[in-house]
Amino acid sequence: MKLRISSALFILAATIPAFAAPNCGTYQVVGTQCATNVILGWGTAGVGTDSLITFFIPPTVSAPVTFQLTQLNSSAGASYTGFFGAYGAFLGSAPKVQTVATAQPLTGGPGTGGILHITNVCFDPTCTAAPPAGIVPDMFSAQFQVLASSAADLNILVPPLLTIRFLDSNGIVTNEEQETALGANPTATEFVIDGVAEGATAADRYVYSGSAVTEPFVAFSITNPSPTQSITGRLILYGVDGSIVASTTLSASIPPLGAAGYLLIGRFPGDTLGLFPSTTVLPDPTNIGVSFGALGAAFTAPAIFLAQQYNGNAMLNMVVF
Repeated sequence: MKLRISSALFILAATIPAFAAPNCGTYQVVGTQCATNVILGWGTAGVGTDSLITFFIPPTVSAPVTFQLTQLNSSAGASYTGFFGAYGAFLGSAPKVQTVATAQPLTGGPGTGGILHITNVCFDPTCTAAPPAGIVPDMFSAQFQVLASSAADLNILVPPLLTIRFLDSNGIVTNEEQETALGANPTATEFVIDGVAEGATAADRYVYSGSAVTEPFVAFSITNPSPTQSITGRLILYGVDGSIVASTTLSASIPPLGAAGYLLIGRFPGDTLGLFPSTTVLPDPTNIGVSFGALGAAFTAPAIFLAQQYNGNAMLNMVVF
């Protein structure tokens, strides 16, 4: 009897079709799909800003694609263990407080997509609690898992695009900046930004004419994508002739999944946003009140390094090498 049962089970198993794993090449295999992870290192929502995350699925993919939120972090990253969420929704839906546990995926077929509008970051389920001390009150980073039917489909996907909007008291957009999602496992530890322009002396910097600062200034962000390792780094400011003008190390390490934002030079003595102190004097060989040069950065582990230059009423993303 035992032999007959075993034989029957063997015959039954042989007749059940196996689910073949997809050919995902260098991508992950998740069930019957191929997967990759992308990260937006620095977004803002609240305190006079909001963010739009645009997802687009090319018409040439062979099957529906899914974007699922898998990480949502404040500037403190893994060192903060309290509630953290984002208030918003895909356009056309009612906004609500969403977390990694409650966010619904976006799944769309060829030629479709959606825009996620985030208006605030939240430190309690009602989105009314003040942020803990030391956390940037409007900053978030977001990681998404992207699922597709094949490696070929993942290869032609357009990365999500983050648009940060700066709003006046009437909700009118005054400036915008954009950031393209990157692979969630970056490998670069060294970066260079060429063409940095900054007021040469404290008297030249952060002087307003109406709503605009008269001389250019630079801001940048550093995001730590590692879930386990803190990072620190050293930054060097070069003159246009390649000479070292100033150098410094980050005043504090960036925790796992955390981020930090800086002005290149502080606005006033003791300004904690300034990487270099407000008293820093930069070379001005042409006597126009503006110094030109480059910024180099080296970190102890892979990082996401983004920079913007403000010039009058314009705000431009800087090219990072």
